[in-house]
Amino acid sequence: MRVRARAAGAAAVLLLGLGAAGCDSGGSGGSGGSGGAAARQVVALDTARSRLQELVDGTTGALTPAVHWADDAFRAVPHENAARDNDGTAQLTLRRYVLTKVSTAHQPRLLEQVRAYWQGRGYTLHPDDSPDEASAAAPDGTGVTVTVGAVGNVTVVADAWVEDPGSTAPFGPAPSPLPTGKDGGPDTVPTFEDPAWS
Repeated sequence: MRVRARAAGAAAVLLLGLGAAGCDSGGSGGSGGSGGAAARQVVALDTARSRLQELVDGTTGALTPAVHWADDAFRAVPHENAARDNDGTAQLTLRRYVLTKVSTAHQPRLLEQVRAYWQGRGYTLHPDDSPDEASAAAPDGTGVTVTVGAVGNVTVVADAWVEDPGSTAPFGPAPSPLPTGKDGGPDTVPTFEDPAWS
């Protein structure tokens, strides 16, 4: 049974390097389905919402044993062409933070579990990922990345290109706020201990 620490945010928009406005090239950095302007596969907004939710749910659901996590809101970042004009598309992302501490020794196992899940679903794995990252592209053009941060925090990001919805949070905030730090900002450093992961 998945442990859900449902959350979301009034947090500042956290951008993937590839999702930043003006970026026009694909790569493993969190955008399995993203590419250059001509290569982008634009997905209907509601379809993208469902697919991204499925991607983060499936990815964290593949982790054994289950982990605690919290979701940010869906975020849309308009894409700019070479002339810095909005080209009418945006990158929609859903970011999930793993709140269970994952030790350095267990991080490779976590990444292998998600890669095995993605392969079983027919996703294309990116061969040039770093030791701290795994990413894949689904056949419909959506992408997913799992990254291990400097303090061992694990983040799952699913993304898709959509027609620009004209709002950075097109579906509103997630049901509850992300964990909050002493400075009042979001605190996504893992706090839950699990002998199998921590």
